[in-house]
Amino acid sequence: MIVPGASALLLALSYPPLHPLVIPFAGLVPFAVWVARRSDDDRGRAASTRGGALLGAIYVTVLCWWVLASLLRTTRLAVPVFLAGVTLVALVAALFGRVLHHAVRGVRAPLWLALPVTWTGFEWTLAHLPGGLAFPWLGLGTSLTGFPELVGIAELVGARGVTFWIALVNGLLAAALLAGFGRARRSRYLAAAVVVLLVPMAWGAWRARTIEVRSAGSVAVVQTDVPGAVRLRDPSAARDSAHAALERLLPTIATGSVGLVVLPEVALPVEPDRAAAAADMDRLRQHARELDAPILFGAWGRDPDADDGSEGARYNSAFVMGVGGLDDFRYDKHRLVPLVEHTPLVTSSLLSFPLGTGSYGVGQGRPLAVVDRNSFAVLICFESAFEADARAARNAGADVLVNITSDAWFGTEPSEARTTVLWQHPAHMVMRAIENRAGVARASNRGISLFVDPLGHVHDATRPFEEAVRVAEVTTTDVTTVYARMGDVTGNACAVVAFLLLLSSFRRGVSASGRGTGRPEGG
Repeated sequence: MIVPGASALLLALSYPPLHPLVIPFAGLVPFAVWVARRSDDDRGRAASTRGGALLGAIYVTVLCWWVLASLLRTTRLAVPVFLAGVTLVALVAALFGRVLHHAVRGVRAPLWLALPVTWTGFEWTLAHLPGGLAFPWLGLGTSLTGFPELVGIAELVGARGVTFWIALVNGLLAAALLAGFGRARRSRYLAAAVVVLLVPMAWGAWRARTIEVRSAGSVAVVQTDVPGAVRLRDPSAARDSAHAALERLLPTIATGSVGLVVLPEVALPVEPDRAAAAADMDRLRQHARELDAPILFGAWGRDPDADDGSEGARYNSAFVMGVGGLDDFRYDKHRLVPLVEHTPLVTSSLLSFPLGTGSYGVGQGRPLAVVDRNSFAVLICFESAFEADARAARNAGADVLVNITSDAWFGTEPSEARTTVLWQHPAHMVMRAIENRAGVARASNRGISLFVDPLGHVHDATRPFEEAVRVAEVTTTDVTTVYARMGDVTGNACAVVAFLLLLSSFRRGVSASGRGTGRPEGG
């Protein structure tokens, strides 16, 4: 089982903040070769299944160890909760190992094709788990966001199409290794790997030079740096800290110099349309007047059908404070963080036990904030990882994608909280920019605030754990990409094929057991 572990480590090291160029194209090779060399019988299937589980467990543990670090500060259930998440990923990865083995050793599909289909199907499955368990965090395609021109094909096939491409190169290299030395077939596999590797890269580089961008106005993102412990345990102190930070930061923006100011997720832990928040809204409106610009900010929403003072569902929401007062715009977060904002698989509030900020309602609809004839769509925190949400916003007419987030739940002090997630999280918005050829503005409380142009280039990024303001001209395009029109065709197709292969593998396993030969099938 050393080989599956080696692949897991290589894959986990493929992501930000390292941004290696070579490792993603080779990380799956050891596991693919190892599976292809297992026997055709039940023993080979079982070994491949166990190997897949081990790969998944090590992969997600190394990649997402920060989840445990953050949970340890909020609950005694941190270890069992984290292990439950690792177990879930390991179970899905076990199916990946079984399906890959069946495709290569049972169906006799070529390894170079079976690997990208099954791995992409594995990623698709994690991203579409039901009951609020979906976890689309850092698909293999996102590993190359440090080289945005090279993944320009995302505008055609989306992030999972990029995953398929990377896994295809892995598959061709694995097939070359299995072909042995001195064989013409090995040379053909290597030549195919080079072509498959370079053609999409060349197209992406060419495309980056041909896209016409336009200005969507000047935007300021504000990083308030309110500690996570304060936000979680004392909303009143968090509100006061946020106001104090705004008093220091907003005057640094010249009056009339920006079209929109963006504050982080739940920058003000209040309910803006309730009487209790009147003083907070007055202070924010005064800032908007002084800046002569609307302010998009995160706060708490309530069920719109609930009367003032009544208890309705609370939402993680975004509002806009205009120069004349609170606008009609309100966006409620759709994708809630499991066990932090809701309890997966549980709908009754009596049975919910979120470990973080509370049990939130699930938002509906996708309103756009219109500023100076440009439309801004909001993605809150975790929603940046869901490519379908950004695509839906773009198709609804969004010119710019705005990601507001906290990134304050990893610890209390910078020395304790500098985890890889601070760089992993914004990588999703680079991919969303390329997929939709839209500009991005990201405002984080304690993480990294930044801008992304439609080519995927990051600029004006802040450092974590500091108060900061960044002002930049946001660019976008009028392009409707193939991906925006068609959606995740590659991921959906791979998921269907992988599911059929899974059913076939169980049918074949039952048949083999019935024969009782115990011998390898297929020679």
